[in-house]
Amino acid sequence: MDAYVEVTIGGNTERHPIEGSQITLGKSGTATISLPTAHELELEHLLIAPRGKEGCWVSTSQGALTPTKLRGKPFASGMVKWGSELVLGKIRIKVTNKKAKVKGEGPSPIVAIGGIAIVGILAFMFLRGDDGLVPSAEGIEPPNLFPEAEPSCEGDGDVAERARQAEYAGDTRGDRYHYDPGDGVLAVADYGRAAACLRSLGRAEEATDVEAVRTSLRESIESDYAGLRLHLGHALDVSDWSAATRDAERLTDLTQHLDDDPYTQWLEQTLRIVRAKAQREEQNAED
Repeated sequence: MDAYVEVTIGGNTERHPIEGSQITLGKSGTATISLPTAHELELEHLLIAPRGKEGCWVSTSQGALTPTKLRGKPFASGMVKWGSELVLGKIRIKVTNKKAKVKGEGPSPIVAIGGIAIVGILAFMFLRGDDGLVPSAEGIEPPNLFPEAEPSCEGDGDVAERARQAEYAGDTRGDRYHYDPGDGVLAVADYGRAAACLRSLGRAEEATDVEAVRTSLRESIESDYAGLRLHLGHALDVSDWSAATRDAERLTDLTQHLDDDPYTQWLEQTLRIVRAKAQREEQNAED
């Protein structure tokens, strides 16, 4: 299928093919369509999934500061006909299929595809099944992984030794990030303390180097966090319980250091349900 996304910024338009079952668009380097200078976007702002002749399923990252608009109205997620144009701040996004003849544009809130009605995605959905109801996350904001306050050189004893230990802890935990996401989050805090201690000692150049490592790791984790939320939403939408379980487990690992809030409570409930559904699918396949 010939499907494209046309991105217009400041009068310049670039055309990107939609390859595979879905793509993402955002300012992250890991986004399929990466717009690193578009500061109004989230790291992975949109998920775009072609749905044959009807158009694309488009979802906006939950909690995005820049709203997505379609025909001047806020648009969270739903079917979008080929030829429709979405507006994200100063950016215009058009989904197009060169074989389609589109007259006008607009979303179809409920579109039947192969006899299956698709209703909602990401935080705007209820999915019923034998193992329970996936709760809606509508109106629930995902928490920030990192505190807003700048880290300090806390602790007792020699400051230089505290700096050394904090940097070593950051290196050790950072290396384990892909195996244990929670360690990556803690590594960011370790590097922050190390940089604060180095600055207090007047070792500004070393502090800058450590801060650069901290910033790079933090941006990578935040990008993964945004992408996982999008991927979880899509997995729930298509009832891919195995993928939903993997995404929900990693999101749980990333947020395990946070106090209970509505999002982590929703995530915990969702993980229990999708695990049960995935296990039932495996049992049925074995039978």
